[in-house]
Amino acid sequence: MTEPVHPRPPFEPHTALMLAAFVRDGLYVPLDPATIAATRKPVEESRDHVLRTTGLEHRDLTIPGPDGDLTVAVLRRPGDTEPGPLFLWFHGGGLIQGNRFSSVDQLAPMIERHGGVIVSPEYRLAPEHPAPAGMEDCYATFLWAVAHAEELGGDPSRVLVTGASAGGNLALAVALAARDRRGPGILGVLAPYPMLDDRNDSVAVRQFWDEGTWTGHDNEVAWDATLGERRGTDDVSYLEAPARAEWLGDLPPIFLDVASTEPFRDEVVDFASRVWRDGGDAELHVYPGGTHVHEVLSAKSWIGEGVFRARGEWVARLLDPVDPSVTYDHVVASGKYPLLGSGPLETQGVAR
Repeated sequence: MTEPVHPRPPFEPHTALMLAAFVRDGLYVPLDPATIAATRKPVEESRDHVLRTTGLEHRDLTIPGPDGDLTVAVLRRPGDTEPGPLFLWFHGGGLIQGNRFSSVDQLAPMIERHGGVIVSPEYRLAPEHPAPAGMEDCYATFLWAVAHAEELGGDPSRVLVTGASAGGNLALAVALAARDRRGPGILGVLAPYPMLDDRNDSVAVRQFWDEGTWTGHDNEVAWDATLGERRGTDDVSYLEAPARAEWLGDLPPIFLDVASTEPFRDEVVDFASRVWRDGGDAELHVYPGGTHVHEVLSAKSWIGEGVFRARGEWVARLLDPVDPSVTYDHVVASGKYPLLGSGPLETQGVAR
């Protein structure tokens, strides 16, 4: 699959420039099944970057996992003793790369704004540990973190499950498992550009088979490593590939973003549509011309700025909701609808 079946939509200028520089400087190397382990960044390097750039303090804890001990990173603002939201972070990396510090700095502005604590597990990676090992590690971390939220500095009634790319897969899988296993409540799921469908056969995958920061080819290698011979068959569970879920109702509110010019576009848009079909709450942003990890590759464009603003506003609406009567009172005061406001607000189905 080297030629796209459909013409590619264009990258926006910032993204196009960065991708050209990646190619020029040899920074993009297609994934090779034989060298997956060699591409993994050392944990210490990721940790030092996060602590240096965010100012968060960190400690590692060992918790019981489904098949032995599991290491989790716990991050907070220095000196913060007030309980706040509990953020679960599941790192990306195609389920084959990354570590507990990978891109966890994305949550630093939310911790700065809302307080609270981040818990991020060192979940097991494929191909050494095929699915569902990583997902079960993340679910065990979720259960443990909620049970110990207060001693960690978190509020068990304000739990946000988060993760980008493969981490978005895991965040949504944990939410599905919590629903079906009757686990603790989740306030919301933040899942930027999630990796959802092992079948890897959408129009977007074919359009971006060999172009971008994460390509259709890379996705094929990652899913093969994660699922082996089961990939693409009926033996794949919706907790391994959330696109396989037949019912997406009864889930907490979900935030999704994706670029129009990356392989995950179609599966993410389809997932959001099926959440709405099943009566759920999903917010979807599709950024034209971006690429995978668009907040980095388009950092100084409207995309990069818009991505972080949209995610932050969505989290703020969950954690600090505004009284809807503010809007009601404003509209009444505007005089545009003279009959509005003729009775108590409660009679119109809105409690003050």
